[in-house]
Amino acid sequence: MIISEAQLEQLSRTELIALVKALCTNVASLEQRVAELEAKLPPGAPPVTSRNSSQPPSRDQKSNLVVSKVSKRIGAKPGHAAATRPFVEKPDRVIEVKAERCTNCHTNLQNCEPVRVIRHQLTELPVVRPLVIETQIHEVECPHCHTLQRATPPVGLEPTRCFGPRLEATVVYHKQTQHLSYARIAAQMQDLFGVTLSAGGINAIVQRGGQLAQPKADAIGAAVARSPIIGSDETSARVQGRNWWQWVFRSAAGVYHRIARTRSAAVVADFMGEQCADVWVSDCYSAQLLAPAKQFQLCLAHQIRNLTRLIEQAPALLWPVKIQALFQEAIHLRNRFFTTDELTLPGYLRRVAELETAWTRY
Repeated sequence: MIISEAQLEQLSRTELIALVKALCTNVASLEQRVAELEAKLPPGAPPVTSRNSSQPPSRDQKSNLVVSKVSKRIGAKPGHAAATRPFVEKPDRVIEVKAERCTNCHTNLQNCEPVRVIRHQLTELPVVRPLVIETQIHEVECPHCHTLQRATPPVGLEPTRCFGPRLEATVVYHKQTQHLSYARIAAQMQDLFGVTLSAGGINAIVQRGGQLAQPKADAIGAAVARSPIIGSDETSARVQGRNWWQWVFRSAAGVYHRIARTRSAAVVADFMGEQCADVWVSDCYSAQLLAPAKQFQLCLAHQIRNLTRLIEQAPALLWPVKIQALFQEAIHLRNRFFTTDELTLPGYLRRVAELETAWTRY
């Protein structure tokens, strides 16, 4: 049962109490069922990890690394071709290093032609300093009507702006791509570029960047919603000290992220609008399974991890191994056709038919 926030607000106090009691009863029943199932597990069952379940990797218990006392080998690994940094054909600066004197007889060698020139290139960053652009906006009095006229500055140099587009793009990159805090962005801009920024200034830059990117984001979202095949997932996210949810919708048209207060199916319905997908790919979460779609495909990666746990708990069972092999073959077949172009369409369809025939017999 999924109840939206708007429906909850319409319930009376008595109805809310009844709803909470019913939920408590359901929770108690589910806890009892979980305890019964856990009691059936064999002793020494493997722990739940991201490898054998849908648990995120961040919740895995990390083991200590074994520090090897063997010295690290320099160069390419055995069987790997050595890789060297390619030379730049037109370097920005060339410094000739001439031999001055013979170390044996001390003859002056500066006028001798070199037998061989050994090239070595070093990549360096230029000295970076902020470029301050000042606009001097003229105000003049019209000699005819005596009204005061002010010139209009070029786009991007408006008096309401304190920072240029490249500086603002750098701040947005640090925040949205590298996920740095405001304090670290301010420190980095000061250390690397000599630019002093306040938290309020960084926030204004980020907000302005978001407003400029919103039309493009809306276009990507609309294209994804119109796609015949859509994959979706959600995970928790912290927004202003509170728990929100980050939804992602993916298709061949692009990837669209949305931050929402709720994890309910209302987010999916709002995103899709009047659209209906042919196939919806997701995990078993109920809100995902309520998406407007003609067919649903459970994420095979999730199923493979769950089967891994079952195989570890009951090694004598054969069907989980076979089902897992089928899912892995399906993923491999998909990658060969859609990603690497190893298969033609007739070859892909023939291989799918072979798999279906083999598993129908099984």
